[in-house]
Amino acid sequence: MVLWGFRWLRLFLNPFAKDSFEHISESDRRLYILERLEGAEFSEWSWVVIVAGVGFFTDAYAIFAINMVVPMLGIIYYADNGGVMPHNYDIALSVITLGGSIIGQLGFGFAADIWGRRKMYGTELVITIAATLGIVMSSNGTEGSMSVIAWLLVWRFVLGIGIGADYPLSAVICSEFAPTRLRGRMLTAVFMCQPLGQLAATLVTLIATARQRNSIPADATSQSCDAQCRMTLDSIWRWIIGVGVIPAVVALWFRLTIIESPRYTADVGRDTRKAASELDRYLLMQTAALSAISVINKPDDHPLRRVATEDSGVASDDGSPEPDRSRSPYEISPALPSNRDPANGNNFGKATEARSISIHSWAASEDGHISRTSSPLPYQPNTTQDPEEHFLEVPQLESAEEIPTPPAPSWKDFKQYFWHDGNLRTLIATSFCWFCVDLPFYGLGMNSPKIITTIWYGKNAPPKQIYSIITTNVWQSLIIVSLGAITGCAITLVAIDKLGRRNIQINGFFWLFILFVVIGGSFNHLYEIGGSSAIIVLYILCQIFFNFGPNTTTYIMPAELFPTRYRSLCHGISAAFGKLGSVIAQLFLAYINYGHGIDYQKINKWLPYSLLIFSIFMLLGLLTTIRMLPGAETNPDTTIKTLEQWALGRPVPNAFATHPLSLFIARTWHLVVHVADRIYMLADGVLGGEEKERREGLKKQKHETEMEMRHIEEFSRGPGSFRDMDGEGQERGPSPFVNEHVDGNSPGHLNPSVGR
Repeated sequence: MVLWGFRWLRLFLNPFAKDSFEHISESDRRLYILERLEGAEFSEWSWVVIVAGVGFFTDAYAIFAINMVVPMLGIIYYADNGGVMPHNYDIALSVITLGGSIIGQLGFGFAADIWGRRKMYGTELVITIAATLGIVMSSNGTEGSMSVIAWLLVWRFVLGIGIGADYPLSAVICSEFAPTRLRGRMLTAVFMCQPLGQLAATLVTLIATARQRNSIPADATSQSCDAQCRMTLDSIWRWIIGVGVIPAVVALWFRLTIIESPRYTADVGRDTRKAASELDRYLLMQTAALSAISVINKPDDHPLRRVATEDSGVASDDGSPEPDRSRSPYEISPALPSNRDPANGNNFGKATEARSISIHSWAASEDGHISRTSSPLPYQPNTTQDPEEHFLEVPQLESAEEIPTPPAPSWKDFKQYFWHDGNLRTLIATSFCWFCVDLPFYGLGMNSPKIITTIWYGKNAPPKQIYSIITTNVWQSLIIVSLGAITGCAITLVAIDKLGRRNIQINGFFWLFILFVVIGGSFNHLYEIGGSSAIIVLYILCQIFFNFGPNTTTYIMPAELFPTRYRSLCHGISAAFGKLGSVIAQLFLAYINYGHGIDYQKINKWLPYSLLIFSIFMLLGLLTTIRMLPGAETNPDTTIKTLEQWALGRPVPNAFATHPLSLFIARTWHLVVHVADRIYMLADGVLGGEEKERREGLKKQKHETEMEMRHIEEFSRGPGSFRDMDGEGQERGPSPFVNEHVDGNSPGHLNPSVGR
């Protein structure tokens, strides 16, 4: 890992070192980039999951560790309130973090599409580390000279920005580097770090508390905790929060030195040479033994060829030295025709003549003899070839001529893709589904200790001793939350490519709807008869279907469904709607009042009613998934769709832009823009009219430019064009070297007798 980091730094400082793609055409570079990503080996793509997953692990740890810390903060700083943090402060700590996440998701999602993924990746982790350290160092100062809750709110808001930024960046980078056959499992593995981070927060709490067990009196309660007890708890909560920095620091180096996404460099940066060069040295050469690669066709009537690198010292197949040392080590031939169905646009048909990749390693023995070993890419072998050379088939991509260059990002293209082509419907679907699932997930999850304690003990009184409160919260969270969440993610990891993202999301929303209705309808009865075990089992099932369902798939699908030029922004928008739902849920549950004495202070009273309300959103999420999300996730030959296929969007034409509701929204938008512009111009007139002058100047300049271009066009196309003018601007006569009719020849032929 460390060696990789230093190689990445060298690549970052000099991206064109030993560039081997200078003489390769633009289309072939793009073809190479796509094929090379598809053929990545385990050692080449696994680091993406690790680097992205560690950041996501840190984010989840930071979000959910506050659940374990808040009871300690109440005992330490609010002894005059019965050792309990004031309700408003408790809610503010949760809401301010989620609000910061919305800003991070939108801001960094937009920035990653404008300035690139690499420039943003790692920056969000720096913010997270700085904010975590700020939280750890928060205090009341000497004699209350500062407010600990003020510092906690400030740093939790900054922490939320870093956490939110990691959502679109990690998902998009993982998606754009992943081979198509592994993309779903890689994204699931990254998301699985969320329940693992939550698990780590509970385990660290347990370890830190057990380590200080002797410093906490056995009979100490929230009201009777003395100075030594409070000092011990103060040390514990700072350790719990501070440990979250460790994995972030480990991942920081690799994020700051990562190369730009090849797809972004090629599609948005319009620099396929840099993308291919970086990808070649970043993925291809994981060991120093590799010295040459051939990307070749192998038709039956043509011999296989390889081209050696400049420094490999490789002889050609016939034993003669390689004559051309300046050539690229890559020979990329256009792909051969495949049996694709033009109607469905399948890019991965069965090739009539398959493309192959063979990696040759060369080494010199002591007697100077050069030997060769072949290291094929991980696909099924073609046994018809010579056993000494392993040429293996890879998925058949479109030929270079058939791979279109995506349009450059622009406001015009943005409107065309999302509005006129109808892909705004997909963005609305991903955003609303994420909104629906985060309402109950964070609404219940951020209040997890209180809710779980109510479910666990029922009508029995929970323990009052501090040590018992902390350890009981830990064990309850481990059993009810972490067990179900990790199980759900594990099932998704196995089934995502077999069942499909959309089907898993439909399944999850359906069962969550059923479970919420069952728990909400039976909670009061089970609570009264002491049926805590049944409620616990149902709650664990909810956690399973959250993660074997929409909680995972809403993270995955926005990273796949949109084109590279807008992918990060769309993921950020979708995630921001999810966090908006979590903020609404937090505020709703914090100050809920159903009447008849049913308010936020009585969890056993408001929980069943709230679950029934949340079930409505599960049903809405289910219907939205069925009606609005794209259905076909595979090609007719059962291969998974590539990002380039998803980037094409919905079939056009469609009725989205002409739907009455869409037309109403468009007219309303234009009206709002027009009114806002008039108000702005009125204000500008009061302040001096600079904007009006600027606009008039631009309008005049545009008019002059149009007139100039029109004159040039008329001048070049008219009968008196510059081709027919002499040096004084007069129209030329017939050329003395051209005779209209010479010896019966056709007009315009040269007459060699004239002009001599």
